Amino acid sequence: MLSKRFQGFAEVAGAPAQKLGSDELLDVFEDEDAYVAHALVEDMELAYECTHAATCEGMTFRSCEFDHVDFRDSTFRDVRFENCRFINCAMDKGWLNRVDFVGCSAPGLSLLQARLAGVFACDTDFSYANFSEVSVDQLRLHSCRLRETALQRAKLKRVSFDECDLTRLDVFGTKLAGIDFSTSIFQAPVLSGDYHELRGIIVAPEQAIELAGLLGVRVLDE
Repeated sequence: MLSKRFQGFAEVAGAPAQKLGSDELLDVFEDEDAYVAHALVEDMELAYECTHAATCEGMTFRSCEFDHVDFRDSTFRDVRFENCRFINCAMDKGWLNRVDFVGCSAPGLSLLQARLAGVFACDTDFSYANFSEVSVDQLRLHSCRLRETALQRAKLKRVSFDECDLTRLDVFGTKLAGIDFSTSIFQAPVLSGDYHELRGIIVAPEQAIELAGLLGVRVLDE
């Protein structure tokens, strides 16, 4: 059995009730606040489409490509994205409840002001993404890239980073107290002038030496 840190949150066990093609899914998205559930969407390509604040529940999206797709205000509940590619997509103000991203590519994905409750990501690229002003209750990231990702003024609860690349992570105005960065690359973070975001974080000794440089502290070698 996999360690808990490698397990997702989405409850999509068992075979889905139906398999949807792109035309069928687009027909669903035509209606405002549409609802689609318990389906597998596989090898699909969507470009410049809008979900019109739809709700997706108990869904698996596998090997799909989303190009400039507008997911804003949509709800994803018990949804798993496997080996999917997101190109300039927006999930702003969306609600992601028990959602997994596994082996996905999502550089530049916008989740501005989204609500994340039980989100897991593994081997996924969120570099240059916008997670600013998100409200998070349980986010678990393993072996993910968040290089130059914006995480400004976010409200974080029960967040863990495991073996992630957080180079130049922009955490301006975000309290990070209690978050463990010790197994991740946490270099050159973007901070406020008084560096208050760093108060209470957990780091490895070598990371502490590097972060001390931000404060103008020189650490002498023994």
